[in-house]
Amino acid sequence: MDSPNPHRSLGFLLSECSSLIRRIFYDRHNAGSMTQAQWRALAYISRHQGINQVGLSQLLEVQPITVARFIDRLAELGLVERRQDPSDRRAQKLYLTEKAMPSIDQMWETSEELYQIAFRGFTEEEAMQLMNALVRIRANFAQETPRHPSAQAPDEDALALGQRQES
Repeated sequence: MDSPNPHRSLGFLLSECSSLIRRIFYDRHNAGSMTQAQWRALAYISRHQGINQVGLSQLLEVQPITVARFIDRLAELGLVERRQDPSDRRAQKLYLTEKAMPSIDQMWETSEELYQIAFRGFTEEEAMQLMNALVRIRANFAQETPRHPSAQAPDEDALALGQRQES
């Protein structure tokens, strides 16, 4: 019986692709002022304006105290602001500032470059088939983990690579 090839394993391939995407993004985009995790936090806040820190910690899959540290740093940089939640005095909602917008624009430009790299040699149809298959795979996994944020909104928290704006 043949032993499984780890290079053809779905989990291995997805993990390796994800790691490479993050590494290339960080190498091309980082100005040295933020960590990969802080960039990810900015990306999620940009797609979920008004999210609270607990919700963000779930999306990032880190502890809320870790998110608090990310947000402290992003607030120091003037990129994120905390606003009182009108329905809960103890909670705060997170919003990007105007100062964050050039960074967000750069982030999406870099994401588009990564999209072009990822799909080099693919036809448009092949690229869309792969993206659609990944969305379905994510939805299947999300059904198995109902507490994961993607179970509620499978299209909302796709990797930045998959967030091409179609006109």
